[in-house]
Amino acid sequence: MRRVWLSFISGSFVLCAGVLLPAADDILVGAADPTIAVLPGAASPYFVFATGRGIPIFQSRDLVTWTRAGRVFDADVPAWAAAAIPGARGIWAPDISFREGQWRLYYSVSTFGSQRSVIGLVTNQTLDPQDPEYRWVDQGLVLESHPGVDNFNAIDAACFVDQASRHYLFWGSFWSGIKVVELDAETGKPRPGAQPLAVAARAPRTDPPAIEAPFVIWREGHYYLFVSYDMCCDGARSTYKVMVGRADEACGPYRDRDGRAMVDGGGTLVLASYDRWRGPGHNAVLQTDRGDFLVHHTYDMHDLRAARVLQIRPVYWSPDGWPVVGEPVGGAGAEPSAETDAGEPTGAWEHRVNYGEARLVEFLADGTLRGTTNSGRWERQGNQLLLRWPHADAPDGCWVDTLVLEPHGRSYIGRNQRGSVIQGVRRRG
Repeated sequence: MRRVWLSFISGSFVLCAGVLLPAADDILVGAADPTIAVLPGAASPYFVFATGRGIPIFQSRDLVTWTRAGRVFDADVPAWAAAAIPGARGIWAPDISFREGQWRLYYSVSTFGSQRSVIGLVTNQTLDPQDPEYRWVDQGLVLESHPGVDNFNAIDAACFVDQASRHYLFWGSFWSGIKVVELDAETGKPRPGAQPLAVAARAPRTDPPAIEAPFVIWREGHYYLFVSYDMCCDGARSTYKVMVGRADEACGPYRDRDGRAMVDGGGTLVLASYDRWRGPGHNAVLQTDRGDFLVHHTYDMHDLRAARVLQIRPVYWSPDGWPVVGEPVGGAGAEPSAETDAGEPTGAWEHRVNYGEARLVEFLADGTLRGTTNSGRWERQGNQLLLRWPHADAPDGCWVDTLVLEPHGRSYIGRNQRGSVIQGVRRRG
């Protein structure tokens, strides 16, 4: 049911690329905690729902130009949730999916820093506002948490259906971490007697135990659990980042690339702050039959007054099945292209390991790398880049970074043999 424009590359990684960004500056202002849906055949088939009063809706015909499409609730907060959570001023972290013949939108109501929280469910037969069947029907309470009673916080819900058609709800923020409970497929609410299970948490004695925003996908024999670590909402000082683990079963156990259990603080880095962008996180993953997108919010250092803004990044999967993400897609409103020739990578690059401090590396035409502690060599194989760094402790005497050169030729992304994220952006000027 999901269709997007895509670009493709050859080599060991798979690339998808699409745009969910205004043409002007590659961002959609005011779309924190985004979730995305696609309605085939509609005049404006793409929809984003975000944190805000009444749950604001954005729609697009071309994934470039976005317009407001009203909101789910007329009230800032449904009456039942406002009564349960005094002082709540808006609705947080929606999650949209098509289940059992209807669109189900889970949402959270809480106040900042509080464990008194509720998760609700609202449904619709269609997302097309022009359809006579378009009507949001609130199904009320799904889960709640109380201080001193529960060991979790009932926010950041994400619905998932496994390969055996079992329905689950993942949720959680801080406290004891991320939980999952089995749902009744017909109602979308917890099955009678179903008990929450722990699936991810920060390492013991981590203070604060900042983990939230779970999102699960199935891909090529594994379940992947994406979460956000650290502090979300502090502008330029935000430390939010996206982590991932994978499992053979939807309820886990989830482990990172090094085999560490996510219930014990494990997690493999996907995306962190760098350069212009601060605190990227609270992601959804949009899967299509031709590739995947990471949909998330971030702060823009060029305009911090815009608060958390929407961003879309193509997802690349390494040969051993771990994701990394490319640069924000779109760029001056250009429509995605099927072209795969990014040109030669010769020139100067800002090169980062795990989104740390950039160092300048120059790709020379003779295949050598200049500006590094140890001289290295680069090799291009289609849209794949191999960087080789001689080192006495490396396998065969050389560390190898396996990277994707993105179709526009302005960035590369991948992992090294130790699993660290390797990212480069072509030096401007």
